[in-house]
Amino acid sequence: MAVRPTYSNEKNYSLKLWHVGYSFKMDLDDNLILSPEEQQRVDQAMERFGDLLISERLRFELQARQLIETHALSTETDDFVFTYKINGDRYTSYGNPKVSGGQGFSIEFPIPNTEQEKIESLVELFAQSEAESSKRD
Repeated sequence: MAVRPTYSNEKNYSLKLWHVGYSFKMDLDDNLILSPEEQQRVDQAMERFGDLLISERLRFELQARQLIETHALSTETDDFVFTYKINGDRYTSYGNPKVSGGQGFSIEFPIPNTEQEKIESLVELFAQSEAESSKRD
């Protein structure tokens, strides 16, 4: 399954993340140049993403079923509040920091066809959202 969340910052760049099993490949746009600090943050978020896919799978699967049933879900970590919604043919995640002045983000995933693909896509969305929030600590 291809996962293509889009990140934006002041340079307006995009990162594409492909997930096959639990090995990851990052494909950067040709015109993207990251500073060493930015690259380190991206690498840490990708590592966190992989760790979350494994360690939090059961929680994410339960959340996925709840989101599919209710079409909206809110969760939180120590630093972020996440709002997930089903919008037409897309799952959307909004991450908002609990501290004033922090940088929020949003991620969208297309909704797949089968029930199992829907659950897996949401598991990846939840992991990506929490990994993304860890980049902003």
